[in-house]
Amino acid sequence: MRYLKTLVAGICAGLFIALGGVAFVVCSANNLSWLGAILFSCGLMSVCAFQAKLYTGKIGFAFHSSKEELLDLPIMFIGNVIGAVVVGYLLFFALPENFITAAQAIAEKRMNEAFYVPIIMSFFCGILVYLAVYGWKVIESLPVKAILLILCVTVFVICGMQHCIANMFYFSLANMWNLETLLNILYCVIGNSIGAIAIDSAIRFFKSENNK
Repeated sequence: MRYLKTLVAGICAGLFIALGGVAFVVCSANNLSWLGAILFSCGLMSVCAFQAKLYTGKIGFAFHSSKEELLDLPIMFIGNVIGAVVVGYLLFFALPENFITAAQAIAEKRMNEAFYVPIIMSFFCGILVYLAVYGWKVIESLPVKAILLILCVTVFVICGMQHCIANMFYFSLANMWNLETLLNILYCVIGNSIGAIAIDSAIRFFKSENNK
């Protein structure tokens, strides 16, 4: 039952990120990318508010997680994939063609990048997602932690940083799955993970030094 709950929470997280992603696509199609970047934050905010399980929101805490929490990671990742891909394809059949074209433009750009580009861009995305999630956990003031989350998400979206689950949604909405998009997802999983783990390690190191 625990793993089924983890899977369902992962599917919900993938769905939330996909809904943020479609807001960005629609705004981009109307030359309002800046607004789409802000609205994208509704996805991660929903993940945090409803305690859904998002791989990129959990991996940064892996080194100080229990064995059960570590076993949850691949299950929630599968759930994230299901949520993002299913929403992407449902909207592929429902949205007007100009929105699909906007998604295809995003997908084509990410398909044709050198391998180090998604790794670097997802590394910094991993840092920002970690900061948003960690801030949501430790900051007591709801307005402050909400503002931090919105700013972190807006920065990574508007700067073109890459999120592995969001990319799965874009590729599904664009109906453009192939070897290049699979490699992009692999690179983004690596970059998101390293970025989140690195900033978590750095924060815990200097906090431990300050407490001496």
